[in-house]
Amino acid sequence: MEKTLKMSKQCWTFALTILTCSLAFAQSGKNVVSHDGSCQITVPASWNVNGNFGSANSADKKVSATTSSPKMISSFDELKQNAQKVYANDKVTKSSGTEFEMEGQSMNGKPNVYRGIPIAGGKYCIVEVVYESGTAADARKIAETMKSAK
Repeated sequence: MEKTLKMSKQCWTFALTILTCSLAFAQSGKNVVSHDGSCQITVPASWNVNGNFGSANSADKKVSATTSSPKMISSFDELKQNAQKVYANDKVTKSSGTEFEMEGQSMNGKPNVYRGIPIAGGKYCIVEVVYESGTAADARKIAETMKSAK
């Protein structure tokens, strides 16, 4: 009887720990899904997600993140080339067959982190994090949460 009670107590402790960790993880961020449902990023829980537009802003509106899946891109190399033309003030920080990242200045002159990845079905996900407060490392953390939503 004593052994059964001890095991029961251990099971409840374990279950409570799992529940607490799950709740903490769920509260640590909000998912933002691209308009077409292909791409997803995670932003801090305090951020405001802007409907089904694949974008979100920090509460003070000093940081924003937008994710999408470009339609007219036929290869990952084409995505990289186009991004470098559009974001001429950015510097490439990562470039491989599975990941492309740039940092610098967005089209509105504010600091940014841009990231692109290939996903299934010959599609691609992109994200741009623009920030007035925080650091490139903070923006990069958000950009690096990007993944396929499907």
